[in-house]
Amino acid sequence: MASFLQVPATKGHTSSFTTVVAPGLADRPANEYFVPKYLASTCYADCVANSAVAAQLVSKRAAQATGSPGLSVASSRSPLGLFDGQTTPQLYSYSDLSKPSPLPPGLPGFQAFDLQESSLAGAEDVPPHLPSCWSPEGVSQSMEIFGDMLEVKFAGPPAKGNEQEAAAVRANHPIPPQCGLFYFEVEVMSRGKDGYAFLLPRTSTDAFERDDPIVNERSFIGVGFCGPKVQLNKMPGWVSDSWGYHGDDGNTFACQNSGKQYGPTFSTNDVIGCGVNFRNGTAFYTKNGIALETAFKDLKGTLYPAVGMRTIGEHIRANFGQREFAFDIESYMREEKAKTYKQIHTFQPPLELLGGKESASADTAITQSIHKLISSYLAHNGYVDSVRAFLGDVQKETNAFSATKGVPCGDVDTEESEIAEDVEAINRQKIRTAVLEGNINRALKLTELFFPKVFEDNPEILFQLKCRKFVELMRSCGLAKESEYIDDDEMQDISKQDEDTDMLDGETPAKPNLADLLNEALRYGQKLHESYRNKTFLSSTTDVQKALNDIFALMAYPDPINSPVAYLLAEEGRAPVAEDLNSAILVSQGKSSVAPLERLIQHTTMLMRELAEQGGQSAFVNVRHDFLAP
Repeated sequence: MASFLQVPATKGHTSSFTTVVAPGLADRPANEYFVPKYLASTCYADCVANSAVAAQLVSKRAAQATGSPGLSVASSRSPLGLFDGQTTPQLYSYSDLSKPSPLPPGLPGFQAFDLQESSLAGAEDVPPHLPSCWSPEGVSQSMEIFGDMLEVKFAGPPAKGNEQEAAAVRANHPIPPQCGLFYFEVEVMSRGKDGYAFLLPRTSTDAFERDDPIVNERSFIGVGFCGPKVQLNKMPGWVSDSWGYHGDDGNTFACQNSGKQYGPTFSTNDVIGCGVNFRNGTAFYTKNGIALETAFKDLKGTLYPAVGMRTIGEHIRANFGQREFAFDIESYMREEKAKTYKQIHTFQPPLELLGGKESASADTAITQSIHKLISSYLAHNGYVDSVRAFLGDVQKETNAFSATKGVPCGDVDTEESEIAEDVEAINRQKIRTAVLEGNINRALKLTELFFPKVFEDNPEILFQLKCRKFVELMRSCGLAKESEYIDDDEMQDISKQDEDTDMLDGETPAKPNLADLLNEALRYGQKLHESYRNKTFLSSTTDVQKALNDIFALMAYPDPINSPVAYLLAEEGRAPVAEDLNSAILVSQGKSSVAPLERLIQHTTMLMRELAEQGGQSAFVNVRHDFLAP
């Protein structure tokens, strides 16, 4: 199974798909990212997904400039890295592109990093493509590529008078080290005219009960990889910067024409796999799903998958992940990740990094730091009850540990206890809950009551909330049209949306009909347009008029829930507004808009991504997938 992610083409990352007519691949855009299933949990896959989100943001902002429906007013930040349901790119199955399967979402409020619009389109932010087919620019004239650009046949004429002459083909892209591990398979469709078979003597009658002879088939086909400047008239492994495993003698060749005995020969119907492991710089092969031993070590440089042939009629078909592999590469990948994490877990930092503390004291200090990170994150997002419960559990654990060890027990940090009782955090939680429930009126009133300077200092946040209020009105209209009435749990404080009117305590709002809801939405929309039609935010990139046009487009459809702009009505759109409002309140109180735990994850994610650029163990670590996915 494979996956595809759509990202706009960028200079330096082109594909042969646009210049070659090939069924199945020719109809795919050249800028599609091909991500095999076994790489789904790698740092590389995370980079591709981030790039896809960045591309979506660029595309929506470009759509704003051209006047087409684009980005809804949800957040001025770029939520990349740890996705929510609204911004997650879709991963598509190769066999069924009609069934999108979203990446697992991360924790609400986490942003791996923020990108400015100017940097979103930079070539340095676009990850390299994986090999996905054979390259028409990297093939010998004696070869023919066909069948979705995955099949290759030696068409001739064969070289005469020099048995070292051959024909070779390499893949369309080099293997990026940040994928950590790359694997592909080659199925030998035909051994060709000069491939041969011969009888082998039986060495044990106990092992065979059949009377048919034992036949050993061989082909003059070589499977391996090479650098970008290797000549294509030699077999892989025969020349410098080239490595290969050959079917006629079972030998491996590493940058020279002198081979080394390695494995069995192979021929027609055999499937030969080749894996490059950037964790330890080695390569291995498989035959018919069975792993062979390590073939090459100390691999470096730019490597392309490659295949060589020597005789007319030789025919192979490659699999770069478009189909299930004969070898269980996913289990191999899990084993490699386990080795990486084992080394991480057994790492002991030097004492000087821990302030010179002894091991036990250092462990206690680390544990306390983790507790502070967790409690500060919960308090940052207004989860006061959760903070209180967490700190209580920590205190119980500390008391139990102290009693067991016979040492004095300490109290939980007094400052953290104060945070748990923080009235400001309670008020922020109320406001956040109101936004997430779609009760924008309540969120506006609570913010003005408890934090009156927020809207004064952040007029754009107020604009976002008012736009979201209109969206919630239209959402109620859509629900009313579907059911002809509004259930109690769907009431969004819509019966009296006028800001100067309040409901009495305990009063049950009447269930308005569709006509009343539409009239209310129309009146509010007119008022919103009148207030902001000539408004601009000098300190922001938000296009006020475009944002208004986007949300007002909901009025153009008789059934907004099933319209082309229905995405504006999604409940997931509330979360970014709540996050921005919460951050603005924190800043107004002289606090950071980002919790320390979020910042730690940001730094860790970017550090691992930078380290993975050169391959190595870091490529097997995906912070979002391995730690934050549900």
